[in-house]
Formats: sequence, C-alpha cells, structure tokens
Amino acid sequence: MPDIISVQTNKENIPMTTQKAVEILNTAPTFEELDKSSQKSVIQIAMVDNLKKDLQFKAKIAKLNYEEIKETFLANLNSAHTKDAYSRALTRLETCLKITGKIFAELSTLEADQFIRSSFLSKPMDNGVINMGAEDRAPAAIRRDASAISAFYSFVERVTNHAIMNPFRGTRALPKRTAKKDIVVPSEADVVAILNSKLMSRELRAAFAIMALRGLRVGGLPNLTINYEAHVFSTTSKSKEYRGNFDDAIQIPGCKSILEYFKVFKGKRMPFAELSDSKLKMQVAYWMAKMAKNGLISSVFSAHDFRHFYASHHYQVNKDIYRLKTLLNHGSIAVTETYLKTLNLI
Repeated sequence: MPDIISVQTNKENIPMTTQKAVEILNTAPTFEELDKSSQKSVIQIAMVDNLKKDLQFKAKIAKLNYEEIKETFLANLNSAHTKDAYSRALTRLETCLKITGKIFAELSTLEADQFIRSSFLSKPMDNGVINMGAEDRAPAAIRRDASAISAFYSFVERVTNHAIMNPFRGTRALPKRTAKKDIVVPSEADVVAILNSKLMSRELRAAFAIMALRGLRVGGLPNLTINYEAHVFSTTSKSKEYRGNFDDAIQIPGCKSILEYFKVFKGKRMPFAELSDSKLKMQVAYWMAKMAKNGLISSVFSAHDFRHFYASHHYQVNKDIYRLKTLLNHGSIAVTETYLKTLNLI
C-alpha cells in the first residue's frame, strides 16, 4: 500500500478543490487498513499534532496573569459581602494549587471533582492553613465555595474565548443539601424578650426588629435606606437590589410596631451605614450568648434565625408561598420551598 500522504492525491492531474478534498477524506482507508509503515506515519503525525496543540495551549496560559484575572473578576461583583466570600473560596483553590503544584488553567474535570471532595473545601481554614483536626464544614458552605470557584472559571472561560474551560461545570461531586445542624427558630417569647431587652442598645434592638418582624438579611442592614413617611425601604442584599414596605412587617403581642423601634434614629435615612454586616453579626452573637446564659432566651440564635422566624410566622398566618417569596426577596419559588421544607412547614 502506498504512503498515506500520497493516497489518492496524485491519481488525477487536476487542481485540488473543496469537493475533491471531501471526496478524498470520505474514501480514505481506516487506520486498521493501512500497512505498518503508513500506520507509523499516522502515529508520528498524530504525536506531532498533539505536541503542537500542547505547546499552543501552554503558550496561551503563559500569557494569563491569574492575579489580574482574579482582581477583575472580584471587581465585577456588586456586593462587598459576595466579594469577600468569593475571595475566601479562591484562597482555598490557591492553597490546593500551591500544595499540589498545579496551574489554575490546567485543572481537569477529574481534579476539580477531587478538589470538591478534598479537605481543601471540607475543613475550616485559619489564616490560609487548613485545619485538618476540625469538624467538617456544612454541605451548604462547601457547595457555596464550589459555586464561587465555578463562577470564576466561567469568567476565565469567557475572557480566554473558551481556550480555558470551566472544569467545575456539571460536577456531580457536590455534597447533598443537608443541614449540618437542626435549625432553631426563635419563639415569639424569645423575640419579645430580645426586642424589649434593656441590656442592649436601642439601635441594636432596631436591627433585631427589622430582621425578625420584616425578615431582612443582616447583610442588607448596612445599605438600608429608609423613607419613614412612606413606610418603605430599599437596600442591597446578596448583590440584588430590594425595595420593600414596612407595612408587610408582622406584629406580635408584646412588641411595638417596627417603625417605633426606628424612632431612636430620629429620621436618619441610613441608620446602619457605619456598621458592616460582620460587625453586626458579632454583636448579635455576643448578645444572644449573654441573654441565653442569663436564661432570658431559650437558645443562642444567629442573625439569620430571625429571618427564619419571619418566614415561619408569615407562612403560618397567610399560607401564601408566592407572597413570601417576594417578601424574602428570593430568586425563585424553589428557594422559598426549600426554605419552608427546612423549617418543616411544607
């Protein structure tokens, strides 16, 4: 059998056309039909082609500046809270790459799955060091960080015109959505005790009021802007703008209306502007621990537990999941359904 390069190309002394090229390709022999010499030539050509592709890929990724791409990616995020969460997730990836000697642009889908299942995501991190002796993190935290890293790779995919693909897309390695611990929802008695407490400042009680009686996330408080006359507010929560009405607040016996708690600010439009959500969370944690220790409340509640209280109370009274979705500013009804299932309400 003639050399593979000359197969069918010299039979006719005519110019090579697209039609002729297609005809040659369609009638070309299979690899098994070639003689050993031709097979060897094909293998050599394939090897050269693979080496060329590998070299071209390495040349492309050599031009990539990870720090610049990361900085641009984070700069495009609207929320400071989201930016901080994504940055911490990428720190976990960077730690893994440094220890394993990998380059971020060369991570395969298999390696992405292995990373998701590894201690780099499942264990807490202190000052850039994985705490191997600590308890595993909640599945929700692992899923959140994996999602953040996937979003980064999707950004890389776009800026490199698909030269670098997202290895986290479509992964099946994510842990199931299970709660790490039982959710404890404050009772009405707990909320009454907190909102009427003389231990903490009136300003902090106003923060509790808007979380418990109106269901706002603690992350939405620093940007909270209030129109007292119209009973409306606006804020940014989880990178989404949100406008709401204080008339949608719940009223429980023993507590004042939500705007009564805000009188302490004397009409200040952004009452929590000088506080970050992390500082607010720290204050909540401190006072909840103090009140629980003194037997004033039934448990140590997190800031988010008061959003659970609002969701639970509102749904039990109104049974309107679609309205609740709007009031909680959820992205979809599925999120609200998951919320209510977690609270054992549906």
